[in-house]
Amino acid sequence: MYRVVTPQTEAELEAYYQLRWQLLRKPWQQPRGSERDEFDEYAHHRMMVDYQGKLVAVGRLYVSGDEAQIRFMAVESDNRDHGLGTRMVQALEQVARQQGARRLVMNAREEAVSFYSRCGFTVVGEGPISFGKIPHRQMIKALTSIHQIRHCPELCDDLQREWHKRIPITEKMGIKIIQYTGARFKTKANLTANLNLHDSMFAGSIYSQCVLTGWGLIWLQMQEFGLSGDIVQGSGDIKFLKPVWDEPTAEVTGRLREQLIPLQAGERVRIDLQVTLYSGDQVAATFNGRYVILPH
Repeated sequence: MYRVVTPQTEAELEAYYQLRWQLLRKPWQQPRGSERDEFDEYAHHRMMVDYQGKLVAVGRLYVSGDEAQIRFMAVESDNRDHGLGTRMVQALEQVARQQGARRLVMNAREEAVSFYSRCGFTVVGEGPISFGKIPHRQMIKALTSIHQIRHCPELCDDLQREWHKRIPITEKMGIKIIQYTGARFKTKANLTANLNLHDSMFAGSIYSQCVLTGWGLIWLQMQEFGLSGDIVQGSGDIKFLKPVWDEPTAEVTGRLREQLIPLQAGERVRIDLQVTLYSGDQVAATFNGRYVILPH
């Protein structure tokens, strides 16, 4: 089992730079220190560790405006051909998206061009020649939105503002709406803002994101149908299936018009929803919640 983490302590940073030098500079007889540059202080650093905590891969992202550059990407030779390079690129791409970048750029060694092509990059020109003998190719990847709000985008904006105003923790957790189709509602959270001491998502944050995702679906459909009321949580049960080490997304589905109609007559409404939370593309938790809507 491998995890992508951010080096935090001086010891972790030293190990991170040491592996950068060993993999990317030492084979070309470059001195210690050549693995660093003036942008490191302002960049986003990621490293991958195995189940024993051994460092096996490194990568860096530097963001400038709407462009982000991947550099110093390398995987230890004994751990190649296991998809770790792809996971590292995905982790850096996630950071770029969170920072608002619209494209990824990089200079890839010629032998790595096919790998980055599989990751969605396109060759756009000749790159630099490192150490006078290693040619590179310039590559770029446009960061279009993976998820698209296709239904009532103005209501989704209103809900995002409502959360930040009435439930301030949603802004601290980095919870954002990424899709609403009229029946399916999806949110994501900022993993870095919700880490526990094991570098996975805090259980309380998982529960909160699930609760808010169900709450959000009800709120949106109430607005669509011109209904009003106060949504409160009546009960909730969650099953934690695996740690959340990748981007947490939560999804809930339901067409609630018939259940919500009694609000027009001033009746209290109860709605049961199941929310699924994913770590990357793997199911990490399921939440079954009962919501009660109190008519105004």
